[in-house]
Amino acid sequence: MNEEKIINAVNVEKDVDGFHPINMGNLAMTGRSPLFIPCASRGCIEVLHRYGVEIIGKKAVEKLGFDPIIGRSKITGLPTSLLLERHHATVCVVHAFTKNPEQITSEADILVSDVGVPNLVRGHWLKPGVVVIDMGSTLVKDSNSSHGSRVTGDVCYEEAMLKASAITPVPGGIGPVTISMLLSNTVEAAKRAYQWTES
Repeated sequence: MNEEKIINAVNVEKDVDGFHPINMGNLAMTGRSPLFIPCASRGCIEVLHRYGVEIIGKKAVEKLGFDPIIGRSKITGLPTSLLLERHHATVCVVHAFTKNPEQITSEADILVSDVGVPNLVRGHWLKPGVVVIDMGSTLVKDSNSSHGSRVTGDVCYEEAMLKASAITPVPGGIGPVTISMLLSNTVEAAKRAYQWTES
C-alpha cells in the first residue's frame, strides 16, 4: 500500500494522528497552527511543560534513527524538532551521517532520542543536568523475565541517571503520554465536528 495515498485520503479534520500534509505543513510554517499535532511529539513537549523544564533558549539535540528515512519520519523526528523550534529551542538533529554524535549530544540541555537501538546513548554522551526524553522502544531478549524479553529504550538508563536532572523511563514514559495525546486529539476532532464549545 502507498503510505502517501492513504495519508492524503484521510480528511484533515479527522487526522487525529497529525500526519496529513496540511497538518505537517502548518506545523512547519510560522504563524500557522495545525489542526492536530503528531501525538508522540506533542507528548514530548507536554512532559517538558508538566515538569517545568525551560525550553526557550535551550539547546535541544534530537537523536534520530540510523536509517535517515525512518529517523526523519513524520511520526516523531520531524514534528518533534519543529515543535521544539516553535518553543524557541535551538535544535540540532543527529542522524546516520552526523559526524561526532557524542560531542553534539554532550552539549544538549534537552536530549530527545528515537532511534530504536537499545542502550545506544551512553552516560558519557550526556551533559550533567541534561533532561532526557527517551522515545525509543525495542523488545530485547531477557532470560530473567518471565516472558523471555523486555522493552528497553535508546538511552542506557542506569548511566543516564548519574548525569541527567530528569529522564523518562522505558516503558512507562512517553508511551502512555502519547496515547493521552491521541485521545485529546480525538476529543478535539469530535468537538470541531459537532461545533461544541465550552460555556
